[in-house]
Amino acid sequence: MEEFLQSIAPTTISLIITGIVSLAIGIYLEKFKNRLTFIKYRIFFQPLATSNENEYWGNIEVYYNGSKSNHLNFATIELINDSNKDFQDVIIDVWVDKDTFIKGQNGFYSDTGKSILMENNHYIGLTETIKQNSEDISKRQKNPNHITPVKLQNDIVYYQSNVKFHLPVFNRKSDIKFNILVENEKANQPIFGIDIKHKGLKVIKQDDKYDEERKLGIGTITFGTLFFVLITIIIYFKFPNSLIPTIILGIAGVLHLVVGTFIYKLIQFIRNYLK
Repeated sequence: MEEFLQSIAPTTISLIITGIVSLAIGIYLEKFKNRLTFIKYRIFFQPLATSNENEYWGNIEVYYNGSKSNHLNFATIELINDSNKDFQDVIIDVWVDKDTFIKGQNGFYSDTGKSILMENNHYIGLTETIKQNSEDISKRQKNPNHITPVKLQNDIVYYQSNVKFHLPVFNRKSDIKFNILVENEKANQPIFGIDIKHKGLKVIKQDDKYDEERKLGIGTITFGTLFFVLITIIIYFKFPNSLIPTIILGIAGVLHLVVGTFIYKLIQFIRNYLK
């Protein structure tokens, strides 16, 4: 046993030192060369009503503010800043697919309930487009031959499918929510796009619980297996015919999942720390 420890100790110490140095270099590269911070988001849909004509149910019609609608859907977008950084003056862009139209929206900070307003230029453009559209409707009512200007048509399409919000601050370990009422012409679930206009920030979709558990299982098995193989190779080359290394190998085999879980959690902790 003493001979075994004396023989394997230099190799083990060398591997530990190499691992520590590699980890330190990795932390340095991640922290100082990759400055991106990821903001996670997820979307919850709540269908409200759908127009339908069926022989069994009859004719179902849906109206919004007096106008007929094919499909109304209430969507809640949640953005989570689980990094260790605070941000100021963040612009959130939200848009929908070509068959979907935004009917209403609001935003707020989840922890305080404080409202989140539209980005100022977007709000000014929206109100001006609404004003011009009202004037254009009056002109069409008075003159059936009146043609709506192309620019106004394009502006209406844009503001029906896009909205921008301004966050004065987006603190660490906090989240915000946007409620958006939309109509889809084809009675389908709307498709949303989200982007953040801020240096060093990027939005990514948050994985659901099932995906997280699947990744944990894969990571655990992968790192555990690598650890098991490494120990096996070391013992095989040092003591191919020794009983004690075989026992140690058996213990390592039993514990490889535990070690793999520890390594996976350590890597996740380091990644979250560097965000």
